[in-house]
Amino acid sequence: MEPWLKYAFGAQAGLLIGMGLGRFSYTPMVPVLIELNILTEPEAGYIGALNLGGYVIGAIVTPRLSRRFHEAWLLRASLLTSLVCLIASVFPFGFLWLGFWRLTIGIIVSVIMILSIAYVTKFAPKNRVALATSIGTMGVGIGIFFSSVILPTLLAHGVFWGWVGSAIIGAIATSIGFWAWHNAPSLEVKTIQNIKKNINLSTDGKKLIAVQALFSIGLIPHSIYWVDYIVRSQGFSIEQGAFQWMLVGVGGILGTIMWGRLADKIGLNVSLIIVFAALASSAILPVSAPSWGMVVFSSFIFGSQPGSAAIVAARAQQTMGGTSMVSLWRYMVISVGIAQIFGGAFLVELFNRTNSYFIVFFIGGMSMALASLICATLTRPSISAQNRY
Repeated sequence: MEPWLKYAFGAQAGLLIGMGLGRFSYTPMVPVLIELNILTEPEAGYIGALNLGGYVIGAIVTPRLSRRFHEAWLLRASLLTSLVCLIASVFPFGFLWLGFWRLTIGIIVSVIMILSIAYVTKFAPKNRVALATSIGTMGVGIGIFFSSVILPTLLAHGVFWGWVGSAIIGAIATSIGFWAWHNAPSLEVKTIQNIKKNINLSTDGKKLIAVQALFSIGLIPHSIYWVDYIVRSQGFSIEQGAFQWMLVGVGGILGTIMWGRLADKIGLNVSLIIVFAALASSAILPVSAPSWGMVVFSSFIFGSQPGSAAIVAARAQQTMGGTSMVSLWRYMVISVGIAQIFGGAFLVELFNRTNSYFIVFFIGGMSMALASLICATLTRPSISAQNRY
């Protein structure tokens, strides 16, 4: 197997266990955890916040870790730590216990996101970089699919089996990741010259950081209110709402690859404009002209959002030239985490005050639209850069 494809599957395994299971498997468990008095409602919310806060902490400490340890070793250690977090979550020892492990896996997923995607974008051939990155980020979609299809069945037998199921899939992902990162080379020779090149961000680099922050804000309405909007506002059944969340998982698997193939064919800049415009439409249209067909469209396109992260990552590597994109990608991950924390608090408070799904989803859609406009101003890469990536 080609090294770049091996690294893409390694990234997929890491993001499956860290992001897919580490973040999205928690949401359907919350009602059961509260019902069994393992957590109170406020404690369940605090643990979700700890996970998001860990994501920012991980982005901050990753460069220091990568200077001290080989990146492939860090990825294997992160996979093993993530698995320990999932196994530890099986035991019902209350808020502090679960909060510690959820914070830890939040930190770890940031390390996995930064380093694994940097490997994929650096080593993928020029005509496969977006596809390779999409394969990696597809791990998020697989996790969403698991949380919407398999996990509810396990939870019907108790929260213990929900955590056990997550841990088993995490163990499989860890074994794949260990295979993928075995004997992987260092991302780059860490010379003083390279460190300086990484610190000086270009205008395009700064634009991509802003794009990631807007992207993060744009995801919040669907992440929190989508099923609630379908059921309570549109009058669909709980089963239909669950079907739509399953469709989000399908979009995370199929749609991510769709965007990656498109980017490899028509170019990264144009693809970014299209994908963010599509994500904007998926937020605004269902609340402007609600119908079952529009809801299906929105679920699938929103689910495909890991594909946009993949194309942004490929464009970040293009911006950095032959140098590893770790420094730029780190700032982009930090911007995602901060935007999630502050944007989430703002939109939740706004909804509580207005009780308006339209306002919340419209703001999310406009964030995606603004990201699309910024992408339209990105520098067109030179022929030599296109040939490299």
